[in-house]
Amino acid sequence: MAKTKGKSQKGKAAALKAVKPAKTAAKAVKAPVVQVVKATILKAKETVDKKSGKTIVKAVKPAKATKPSLPPPPPGPPPPPPPRDELPAPRDIARLTRYGERFGERKIDVRWLPIQLPVTSGAIGVMDPGVAKSFRVLDRPSGSGQFRAMLSIARTDDGKERIAAITVHVGRPPITRWTVAHWKGQKTPKSADQLPRVTVTSGWLALIDAGKSDKDAPGVLAVPPASGIQPIEVPLTDGRKALALPCGNGEFAAYWAVDATDKPICLVVDFDVFTQKEWKSRPTP
Repeated sequence: MAKTKGKSQKGKAAALKAVKPAKTAAKAVKAPVVQVVKATILKAKETVDKKSGKTIVKAVKPAKATKPSLPPPPPGPPPPPPPRDELPAPRDIARLTRYGERFGERKIDVRWLPIQLPVTSGAIGVMDPGVAKSFRVLDRPSGSGQFRAMLSIARTDDGKERIAAITVHVGRPPITRWTVAHWKGQKTPKSADQLPRVTVTSGWLALIDAGKSDKDAPGVLAVPPASGIQPIEVPLTDGRKALALPCGNGEFAAYWAVDATDKPICLVVDFDVFTQKEWKSRPTP
């Protein structure tokens, strides 16, 4: 029995001796791994002590990586220009452009003209063709292009016709508001009693490209005696073409329709055909 116990104890001791070197070897393997990890995390910073002159080495943690910055957003559209200093229209000018709109005993008929108004200077001029000094340039830029024109005709039930307004389309709806068309170089009127008006004594009113400067004002335009409601095109020697309308004599104001960004949509010249009583009549629903 004693021999058996001795053998078992010797076997256990040998087994323990065999295990111990394995653990030591494992520790020896792990140590360099830990050192490598620490070396990647910490950075050394050397400073010199002013008093002793010794070099001091300190471990410094590297700064954390920041998140990548997002690209800046694309630039937005430019803000719209401020509204021009123009007097609001004292009348509901849109009524002059509506087919079937009734003013007392007369109602509006609309007709598109085969004649267009060519504008290259970006502005429109208005004048009495028979009076050269009557030429005025509208202050608001119209843009350039071949602008379509539409007649508004006041018709009675018995078929009598008279031009009530001319509409020159220079932009696209929707219309936000109506303003008075002012003359270039003149002060803004303060009330509806001071509206800028062009005086017509020849029975005709002409719309024309304003030209590049004040020196481009046309002289007297050759027009026939006014009769009927048919507009005509009048060529000028410098290549421009005027749109002349037999409107009768009077003093006439013009109006702009503008959109939400203050861009012009159309120009309307009111030939003052209807009385104040007719303007106050109930509009067609």
